Amino acid sequence: MVWRVAGIAAALIAVRLLIYAVLARVHLDEALCQWDCGWYLSIVRQGYDPAPHLVGNLWQANWAFFPLFPLLVRGTAWLSGLEPRLAGMAVSTLACFVFAVLGARYRQITRNEAMPWLWLLLIVAWPFGFYFHAVYTEALYAALATAALLALAEGRPLAAGVATAFLTATRPTGILLAAWIGFGGLRRGRTLHALLPAAIAPLGLLAYMAFLYVHVGDPLAFQHIQAGWQRAASNPLAVLADTLATFDPAQPRLGPFYLVGWAMLGLAAAVWLAVTRRFAEAWLCGMTLMMALGSGSIASVPRFVVTNPAFLFAAADLLGRVRWRWLRGAILAGLAVMQVALVLQWFRGASFLQ
Repeated sequence: MVWRVAGIAAALIAVRLLIYAVLARVHLDEALCQWDCGWYLSIVRQGYDPAPHLVGNLWQANWAFFPLFPLLVRGTAWLSGLEPRLAGMAVSTLACFVFAVLGARYRQITRNEAMPWLWLLLIVAWPFGFYFHAVYTEALYAALATAALLALAEGRPLAAGVATAFLTATRPTGILLAAWIGFGGLRRGRTLHALLPAAIAPLGLLAYMAFLYVHVGDPLAFQHIQAGWQRAASNPLAVLADTLATFDPAQPRLGPFYLVGWAMLGLAAAVWLAVTRRFAEAWLCGMTLMMALGSGSIASVPRFVVTNPAFLFAAADLLGRVRWRWLRGAILAGLAVMQVALVLQWFRGASFLQ
């Protein structure tokens, strides 16, 4: 069963990449490299900045981008001889494949889902699937978070702690699962067996903080440099309200509603997961949204929602509740058409997808 799922997932992902290649007017790795791709490649090629530098009128540095993904890209480029941009696409694509397969296994355990085909089709048709092939951390984060959730579901907290340690070296929101594992350890008791996974889970973040302390003298440089993107700790609700306040009836635009709309969908998914007693998923979905909003900027919230594995599990749950097969097929076809439109926008560097 596992090999069949893996084979189908690989074939579907290959077809998606082929379609992307046809749609791209340049080499696919070049077309996919937008926005933060440049920051990740700067780490791969030159390492972390020794000091901030002016970008426009703001002081910025690549410290905000966590190290595991660039390390994997650098290692892949060194081993394969691939150009870093192509190596980054390869790492993300492999992580996407792992996410699809682990997600199928996770849903089999937690939903008693015997046939994972709907899940695989959703992953491939998902309108924002291009993030899982770009030189971004989205696919790696989804794969590692799913690995941690799967280990917890199978009663393997130590494996969950190890997966989460890698997760916290991928993105700061990985600390959310570390906190969840820590809480679970305290509930089980204060024995070494119970607390060891909680001690392991944040090691990726702690290792990066130690590196930053040695490299630039500030273990929280990844947080402090956010000011270079005009971000600061804020009230998530105030960020939502301020975004809606930017709407001008005299010059109507969809931007504020797009941003706030995805935040509301992320919150709704977290509530749905909690109501259906998927508490770890609800925590990951809801608190990731709160952390993104709490950074003081809503610009990246849609990306944090649409690539969150917990959000995708909730979307698959809802799709599976559609009674008529023809309607499920129509929904998937509609999502695939939306993906074509959005990936073309991504190739053009559309700012609403950053």
